[in-house]
Amino acid sequence: MNNIMETASPETFSPQIHVQGFVDEAIKTLDVSDLYSKRETLRSVAYAEAMNVPIETIDELKSVCSVQTLKCPSEDTHKDAAEVPTGTELVTLGLRKRYLDSKPNINKNCKFTVLSWNQEHVYQDVKPPPEREVKPQCAVLQVAVFHPSKRNRRKSKGKRMRLAQEYRVLGYQKLTDLRDAITCIADHTIAGEFSERPCNVPDIRAKDIYKSAYFFIENVFYNDFRYEDNRDLSRNVREWEQNKHEGKGSYTTQHMEDVKFNDLHIRLGYPYLYCHQGDCEHLIIFKDLRMFHADDCRDEGLYPLMVNRYRFRRQMCRVCATFTAKWVTYDDQLAEESPCFFCDLCFKALHYSKDQTKLAEFEAYPYVDMGIFNLAIV
Repeated sequence: MNNIMETASPETFSPQIHVQGFVDEAIKTLDVSDLYSKRETLRSVAYAEAMNVPIETIDELKSVCSVQTLKCPSEDTHKDAAEVPTGTELVTLGLRKRYLDSKPNINKNCKFTVLSWNQEHVYQDVKPPPEREVKPQCAVLQVAVFHPSKRNRRKSKGKRMRLAQEYRVLGYQKLTDLRDAITCIADHTIAGEFSERPCNVPDIRAKDIYKSAYFFIENVFYNDFRYEDNRDLSRNVREWEQNKHEGKGSYTTQHMEDVKFNDLHIRLGYPYLYCHQGDCEHLIIFKDLRMFHADDCRDEGLYPLMVNRYRFRRQMCRVCATFTAKWVTYDDQLAEESPCFFCDLCFKALHYSKDQTKLAEFEAYPYVDMGIFNLAIV
């Protein structure tokens, strides 16, 4: 984090903002009533004024020119949406077709890359049951979560931080809601070397064993203590700071599960920290703070709402180059490189006899491909 702070100027960050104070001030200053319930009426009134016609005419135009009336009776409504039509004059579709034709082996159901705009608006018109309606007059924060930085500073110096995911959270949600939504490959790894027993790999992930985590925001460590065996991962940092300042440490701690986003003091654009799995550190940045408005997703159960994420390339098997890697080997006498990646079928066919005896010396570890996160959004 220090190298990021050195390259960023103070003008990059906003002054410190108390989220609940921002909401209170917005309610006093602006008309932030429950706008989404009045959205259609407000739009109709605006259209009527702009066109200088009665509002009844606007309602009639809505029914006559609706999407359902734009199709001819003989039009085929059962076309495959994954197939790009031939002979189209749209440049974007032409480029998409050329891209798909260059990759004949691509999965038909994964042909279309989900754009961030679609991710933001896919749930815009969802009408949830009354008990799941977003509470009116609440804050919406947009949080960017970045990939963990490289351990080798010399190699990573000058490289840009890569965005992992971006979420929208509601002000009255707790920090644990965001903590549970963040996806990281470190949570899905399986610890242990299994070259002697490749068929007995346990289905226990790191997140099932090591559940401790914390956010570090404005000199406060928000630790996750929802489970009895959780540890205070921030203790070593706080002890180091106290020793450095002769017992006068300025860092404090709170329980993550007891704190809402409304309780935070934040600076927009300022780098904060999310740490889990002991030492897996993610940079997080609050990009935006505003009031909930008419075009936001109204279903409270969908928040934290992912609106953007990085798309990974799959790590393919080095033998068949068809399936995603499920194993990684080190010091493998049967491979030309170390580490080397294999799918489950090629790994067992190359390294073991019919009675599951090892045919060479190597170390084998289950490999979890980061491409699994590409399916996180519809």
